[in-house]
Amino acid sequence: MTNENECNDNYDYDTKHLISDDEENSGAGCAMDSNGLTSSIDDIVDNLKVGLFHYLMVLSCGLCFAGYNIYYQAIGFIIISACDLDIDASNKGWLSLSLMIGFTLGVGVLGRMADAYGRRKIFIFSVTINLMSMFASVFAYNYNMLVVMAAIIGCSHSGLAVTIHTYVIEFFPRRQRGLAAGSMVAFLILGSLFSSTVALITLPHPFYKRIGGINFSSWRLYLLIDIIPILIGYCILLFMPDSLRFALVKSEKKSIKLVLDKIDRINSFCKCSNDKDKQYQLLSIPDHVSLGDSKEHTNKNRFQNEIEHFRLFTKRPWLQRLLFLSVGWFGNCFSDQGFSIWLPTVVSYYTSGKTCWHNNHEMLNSSWEANHPILPDVSFCQTGESLKKVITDILIGNLFSIPVAIICLLLVNRAGRKWLYCPMITICGLSILLMLLIDNELSVLILGCLFTSISNNVWIAYKTWSSELFPTTVRSTAIGILNLIGHTGSILGMTIFALLFYKSCTATLIIFSFLGLLSGFAALFLSDTTNVDIS
Repeated sequence: MTNENECNDNYDYDTKHLISDDEENSGAGCAMDSNGLTSSIDDIVDNLKVGLFHYLMVLSCGLCFAGYNIYYQAIGFIIISACDLDIDASNKGWLSLSLMIGFTLGVGVLGRMADAYGRRKIFIFSVTINLMSMFASVFAYNYNMLVVMAAIIGCSHSGLAVTIHTYVIEFFPRRQRGLAAGSMVAFLILGSLFSSTVALITLPHPFYKRIGGINFSSWRLYLLIDIIPILIGYCILLFMPDSLRFALVKSEKKSIKLVLDKIDRINSFCKCSNDKDKQYQLLSIPDHVSLGDSKEHTNKNRFQNEIEHFRLFTKRPWLQRLLFLSVGWFGNCFSDQGFSIWLPTVVSYYTSGKTCWHNNHEMLNSSWEANHPILPDVSFCQTGESLKKVITDILIGNLFSIPVAIICLLLVNRAGRKWLYCPMITICGLSILLMLLIDNELSVLILGCLFTSISNNVWIAYKTWSSELFPTTVRSTAIGILNLIGHTGSILGMTIFALLFYKSCTATLIIFSFLGLLSGFAALFLSDTTNVDIS
């Protein structure tokens, strides 16, 4: 009894009792002491064998998560290539803003729901809505419908953001946790590469085929092909169980057994596990022993439970972590996401013969004072070689993202999350600043590639790190809060760019650079979580 109390004190809500019918050396599905009794969640997960199940988990989540970057990058290309839609200087920002507003509205609610009802349920729901909305966007009959669909897609992306990282890391032992989450996040790069490759093949070659009330043009074909990776990931996800850590925290005996059996069955397909027939059982716990949620806690009403859930964020060290991460997420999303979605616009601005530092004020200010009409010398719809040049620059940046991703995956458990993230976000901020200081087409093309290759990978360390800084009971809620704050920054970044760039691109680039550097500075005050318990 003393040992059990000590274990409960050490792990708060995360102490669970699990034993196996087989001998301890017959497999590593759970951790036990010599008497076959008590294990912490970290011990249980650390003893799981990494096999086919875990690889499929990363593949499924990675493909679904790639859909985030696929659509995010697609917006940047659509607003400069959808010539059959009424897109001009006054409304071209609606699409990206709609996406971020939908994301921000959904992220807080879905994060809490993921902690209450399970990561997988919210995950599947979100991907389903995502697929349906993207398919509807392909056949949008006007720009307004496309904007509405973007808001719904943003809500579905919020469900992915708050569940996917927690879902993945909660199946992996600590020694593989960083690599697994990093590999999953690296699918963002493959998504960007896939999206820009398809864009290069389809968008510079405009065509129109009448289907009902719409012209099925090249941008619609581009968006339709972009759905394929998400659909593949979704099909695999349907066969995955709910989070093991979530089931352990909730003390759901039947769910724990189902999860462990599912892992065993999938691993056994490639003989990755020698304990195919292993059956797991929960030890019969006396009524006076707590399994994580005390009797007093379960008797409280729902409102009090919610207060207790969020009260953890007012305690040390969680409050300090939340504050510094909030500053970091705001700066990162403002600088990284707010700028990357407009990068095709910046590149097309310079390739059309303009510069930011030298002649920005000559002919653009007056136009913005007159209700933002389309300027005769500014083309908002790019076609042919001009569009191909913009897409090629983004594609090269995505190609360079691959070796950067490999380096990140090799260093995420060696250098650590903290010392990987800080230099990367600093490089992103400096890249934007150097675009302004050098101020010519060649420099923007080169620095645009550099920014793309680094910004695609900056989340490998940061999202994994952010997820690991909070305990299992509130992990999805914390990620939901951070996404809410971060994507509020994204909305502000996109709005400021849309309102300010053609008025003063000098001020625009300085603001984006500063916020990126601020995110790196805030990260210095957080502790690293590499290879530590995350109960």
